[in-house]
Amino acid sequence: MIFVDKDKCVNCHRCIAVCPSKLCNDGSGDYVKVNHELCLGCGACIEACKHDARHGIDDTEEFFAALKKGVGIVAIVAPAVAAHFRGKDLELNGWLKSVGVKAVFDVGFGAELTTKSYVEHIKRNNPKCR
Repeated sequence: MIFVDKDKCVNCHRCIAVCPSKLCNDGSGDYVKVNHELCLGCGACIEACKHDARHGIDDTEEFFAALKKGVGIVAIVAPAVAAHFRGKDLELNGWLKSVGVKAVFDVGFGAELTTKSYVEHIKRNNPKCR
């Protein structure tokens, strides 16, 4: 998630220009607000902001506190983990499970489920193409 320091934001809209999910930014006021429901959390806006008004929100402490309380947490891991951890991505998944994460899924899993649902729908209903 992205934190916006409204005192530093000059509403230049540079963050909106680089955002792949433009609708998550609202530049209609005195500063550019973020709708966290629509934000991808990619960080492109953080890098683009020349006024140091945007920062990533680090919720590491809350994450570990929740695990300690036994809250059931599922980790959704980006494909970039494989590149960043260079062959040790499964070790990361194992570590996450060892600290209490209930399950680990690749972020692409949702796309696979969607595709499977599409194929089943097409086979079952034979919809007409428009």
